[in-house]
Amino acid sequence: MTLCIAAECDDATDCPKVVLCSDCERSADAVGRSETEDKVGFIRKGWPVLVAGELDRADDLLRVYSEYFNRPSVTINESNILVHFRRPAAIQKRRLVDEYLLQSFAFDYKYLRRNAKTLPEVFVTQQMDAIARVRLKSALIIAGIVNESYFDTGTVEPTPFLIVVDENSDANGTRDEVVKQSEYAAIGSGAQAALSTLYRRKQSSTDSLMRTLYVLYEANKLSEKIPGVGEEFVNLDVLYADGTLRRLSDDGYEKMIELYNKFGPKEIDGLKKDWFTLEEKFFDNPTESKPPSPSPDPTEKP
Repeated sequence: MTLCIAAECDDATDCPKVVLCSDCERSADAVGRSETEDKVGFIRKGWPVLVAGELDRADDLLRVYSEYFNRPSVTINESNILVHFRRPAAIQKRRLVDEYLLQSFAFDYKYLRRNAKTLPEVFVTQQMDAIARVRLKSALIIAGIVNESYFDTGTVEPTPFLIVVDENSDANGTRDEVVKQSEYAAIGSGAQAALSTLYRRKQSSTDSLMRTLYVLYEANKLSEKIPGVGEEFVNLDVLYADGTLRRLSDDGYEKMIELYNKFGPKEIDGLKKDWFTLEEKFFDNPTESKPPSPSPDPTEKP
């Protein structure tokens, strides 16, 4: 469990950017937790990835994406980007299905399909149900910048993209979801809390880099009490149009803390007590409480 956030920003220049924010929480059942995990990886040059969920499973998924997108035959453009990003997730799902069947019965999914008519029907049905429940148990946010055509201006400009691979994004729980998000995205146990902060701050891809850095930092801070989200360390990185990734320096983090102390939520207990004095004028006059009228008996004749 963790929290990873990404947001596009423009900074009023011709060079769009993507801000990446992640905690450093790593935990293991029956072992403990530590804040030592750097959750930023790459699937190819200039395409950083944030990982969440079971980190071993996330690393496996990351390798599948890296293998796929580093093949010379894979060419990405604005029209096929989502098609290509869905394929590695499907490849990993198939591998997990084969792993389950090989460990349980010493045969793979191909064998099950080929021999479905000769195997007991109840057995096949049970295994197909079990296969449908096989999950990636990991999530990714993949960021990058590709050239995109703008037909209103007749220009081709570098444009950020955010691809989210997250089975929890499917409300029906029936399949793993790979979606292309606009503006911003979040994954991990603290995702919903972080997204509420981004909604409240009206985060936009036209916002400045400095404002976006702070809003993501604030979203992380306000999600710290969610189980599984680290509280001590946070990483902030900026992806530039040329594929360069730069991490915030110590001076940059000090600025984030300064801004949070100024604009973040304040402790109520430390405020003036007379601000919380209850007065009668804060309420309307009391109204008499009356029981509801009984419904007429439909069997009773008028």
